Order: sequence, then C-alpha cells, then structure tokens
Amino acid sequence: MAFWFWTLSVFRFAFALLFFQDHPAAATGVGAALSLVFVYSLLLWFLCAKSIRRQTHFPALINLIAAYCLWCAVSLSWTRAGSLVSASGYWMSMVLDIAVVAAMIWWGDLEAVAMASVKGIIAGGWLISFCALLSTSDDPNGRLGNLEFLHPGKVGEFTGQAALCSCFMWVRTRKDNGYGRWLWTGSTLFLTWILLRSLSKTSMIAFVCSAAVYILFSRLISLKTKIIVLLVATMLFCAMYTIVNTYLETYLEENPGEASTLTGRTLLWAKSWEMIQERPILGYGFISFRDYGPQDWDVRTVHAHNEWITEWFQLGFVGLIITIAIYVSYFRHLRRSVHSPQRELGLSMLIYMLIQGFAIAEPSGLTFPLPMVLLLATWAKPGAEAPSTSASRTQSLRSEAASQFLPLRP
Repeated sequence: MAFWFWTLSVFRFAFALLFFQDHPAAATGVGAALSLVFVYSLLLWFLCAKSIRRQTHFPALINLIAAYCLWCAVSLSWTRAGSLVSASGYWMSMVLDIAVVAAMIWWGDLEAVAMASVKGIIAGGWLISFCALLSTSDDPNGRLGNLEFLHPGKVGEFTGQAALCSCFMWVRTRKDNGYGRWLWTGSTLFLTWILLRSLSKTSMIAFVCSAAVYILFSRLISLKTKIIVLLVATMLFCAMYTIVNTYLETYLEENPGEASTLTGRTLLWAKSWEMIQERPILGYGFISFRDYGPQDWDVRTVHAHNEWITEWFQLGFVGLIITIAIYVSYFRHLRRSVHSPQRELGLSMLIYMLIQGFAIAEPSGLTFPLPMVLLLATWAKPGAEAPSTSASRTQSLRSEAASQFLPLRP
C-alpha cells in the first residue's frame, strides 16, 4: 500500500494534464478523494487483520507536525481564501496524507513501509517524466513539461526527489551481484537527465548540492566509487551543456530585467512583505495567498515563490516559528541518528528541500512534504545501535584507563 500511496502522491500532479485540462480544479478533488480511499483501505485492513504490530516509536517531531496542522486549522477562522470550503478541503487532504503515512508506519513493518515508499517516489518520478516527455511542444526552449498543467519547475522538483531516492537504492544494492545495482544506476541517470531537460534552475542547483553531500561525503561509499560517480556526472553534464547553455543565453537575452529580479520573484517578495507587515503575528490564514496575495502578473501566483515568505504571509509569525522548529527538529534528530543510507538520504533530502524553498513554495503545507518528513525521521531513528555503540566505546575507554593503573607483576 505504501508503494501505491507515494506513487499516486507524485503522479496526481499530472492528473490535470492527462484528464482534466478543461476543469483543472477537478484534479485536486480527485487527489483528495484518493487520500480518502487510502484511509478507508487502512481502516478496513486494521479491522480485518488478525494481529497489528505496534512497535514503532515516533520521534518528538510528530508533536510539531501536529501543532502545525492545528495552527493551520485555527487560521481557517480568519483566512482570506476565496472559499472556506475549498480551504478546508485542502487542510483535510493535508492531514489525511499525514495520517495515512503515520498509520502505515504504526501498524506495519517500518523497514518494509519505508522501502516501499522510496520505490513509490521513484515510480512517481518516472511517470511524471513520461508525461513531461510527451508534452513539450508548447515551450519554445524545449523545456520538458507543460507551462499550464505540468510546469517544468514541478517536473524538475519531482524528478530531483526521485533521483535522490534512486541514489539511495543504488547505495544499498551496489555490492549486489544481481541486476539491482544496474537497475538503480540506470534509474538515477535517467531521472537526472529528465531533471536537466526540465531546465529548472532551482531544481538543478538543489540536486547538485544535495547529491554531492549524499555521494561525496558519504561514509558508506569508497573513494574509488566516488571518483567514478564524479566522472559519470561530468560526462552527463557535458552531454547536456549545449541545451542548458542555450537556454540560459536565451533567457538572459530575452529577459534581462527578469534575471536581476529572479524572474520577478524579488518584486513579489517585496509586495508580499508589505502585506505581511499589516498582519505579522497571525497572517492572512491557511491557503490565503492564492486569492489574497499580490497578483500583478499575467499568470496567477498561488504562493510567494519562497517558502518562508509564504508561511509568514499565510500563518503569521506563529506559523513561521512552528515551520522553523520542524526543520530544526528534523535536522537534530537525523544528526543524532546512527550512520546509515536512510540517514544520509534524509539529510540530502533536507538540503534539497531547503534550496528549493528559496524559490518555490506550496499553497498548503511545506515544500518538504510533512508525510515525507515524518517517514524519513522515523526511519532514521537512533534505535538500539546508537546506545550500544556509545556504551561499548565508554566501556573501552574505561578499560584502557584502568589498565594504566594495574600493578606490574614481578
């Protein structure tokens, strides 16, 4: 079930392109309905199962996630969203996704759920990639995606996440003799190629930084393998250099003013900040930016193209503090975890999302999806290995110190 949940969580962003171009809002409703289907399936499984495992302990981070959801619900009482019913629906969809992931972790085997989730994210990235490859005719620069229904920025965002997950699977299977390591190597290369073809500047920068941390600074990968990865990455970049360079030259020549304002983002940030100063503590309410935020552009903006400004605008300073606390708690939890492939995946995904959050945001929730935050944090828990390692090291130091004072035998 975890595999299908995460596959559809990614793939549903292509529903408007594939099925609802005349009624894009219906795609959002279908996505929310899918969350309800998963909730119903989990409840049915819970009632029919003979035994349910309840051995997973969630990190303290889950309390902050609950506080964030609660504050979003409270802010609905003063939201400036165009429709309270629609805003409530978005809130319910966000909470249901978190509840589904929490239930799968609580009732199932954590390792199996997490591995299925990672594979689901990869599968969703592949489906998004195929949709993007079939819908590039409307972009003069050849960027993958559809400017109206599946923006190249979204293509880059999701393929970047999937590529990091493919790197994780490659690290886990690289010593295997079977076809697994070649499968995940090919998956990583393909998704990275799609990311570069999307020409999403923020996603490319975020992926390079996060993948570098994951591969080059990993304790689980040998120096020889790191050199090989660096050479392959250089070859891939050289192969894509002409396309990327042509796009950047065209972008700078045709839009010299937009380059200095980050495609108009700095102007949007300035106007959003002026509005934030009018309601700095409480903000304008959950998912209010799309209906009440600055709208002086040809294209409707549903967020401030910056996670921190969007959170402050919608949820006020209170919501901003909770958001910061979630990221800090997540990082501290992973930093205390034992070294493992999932810990390094969690840290690289954090870097990826933080860089993405500088230039993009989500109308509801965080740029780093809260279900993914909960899953990766729980999966990378210290467990019994950290205490035992610490205890064994302490015992070793004590023995070494004591040996220095042992009397010499004649």
